[in-house]
Amino acid sequence: MMRPWYIALALLVAPVGAAAQQPGPASGVSSLTGIFEAANVAASRGDHAVAIANYRKLTEAGIHDPDVYFNLATSFAQSGDYARAILNHERALTLRPNDSKASENLRAAEKALEERRAELEGEATIRRSSSISDALYRGLAEDALAIAMLVANLLFFVALAWTAVSRRRNGWLYALLISSGVVLLFCASGLGVKAGLLRDGPRAVALDDRVILREGPDPRAQARGEARGGDRGEIVGHDRDFVKLRVVSGLEGWTPSSGVGLIDRDHSVH
Repeated sequence: MMRPWYIALALLVAPVGAAAQQPGPASGVSSLTGIFEAANVAASRGDHAVAIANYRKLTEAGIHDPDVYFNLATSFAQSGDYARAILNHERALTLRPNDSKASENLRAAEKALEERRAELEGEATIRRSSSISDALYRGLAEDALAIAMLVANLLFFVALAWTAVSRRRNGWLYALLISSGVVLLFCASGLGVKAGLLRDGPRAVALDDRVILREGPDPRAQARGEARGGDRGEIVGHDRDFVKLRVVSGLEGWTPSSGVGLIDRDHSVH
């Protein structure tokens, strides 16, 4: 269930246009809670089009909550739009990395999309991220990494100071110094990965069944190749209504932004 305090906070940072449509903070919270409940009711009775429309109203109002993205992904999957289900499960996992149900449903959506494509075209595989760093830190939340880094940092400098002033050579001090230093390096690297320091742009998912990648930001430009629905990549350029998508295979090209969805919602390319 979406948390009421989160809705209230989102109202403070929602776009001015969206906020202006609300009579006031109290009625705004009530309205957004009502939309979430209406979406859940629609989803429970199998009216996925209405459920999707309502969940999208929440995300467009600035509600970036893992429960909303999880429910939206589930509705997309049940309506057969597996690429958008993949996108929203990825968003949910970005906010709540250790969500085993979201991870399970993400794999199920990928498998369903591959099986459907294979029936029509033969064997098909979705291009997922092959980054070792992404796989290593995927299940770890930024908050957990930050707390662990602070603790490791404290232990490291305590051990360093103790070693400097101690007249006795205690083996356990050196062990603490080395282990805390390793943890510190691991957590710092993880936070860098989470912040996208090793990426050239925000993560994205191809949404259309065939996303044509062209030489330039023009529908008449020569095609270089294509991405398929569900393929992961990065946005490495932006020009008007076009984005430059680089898929995990290394292929890159320009395509209309409407055919690509951002996993990292703190970026904007549309």
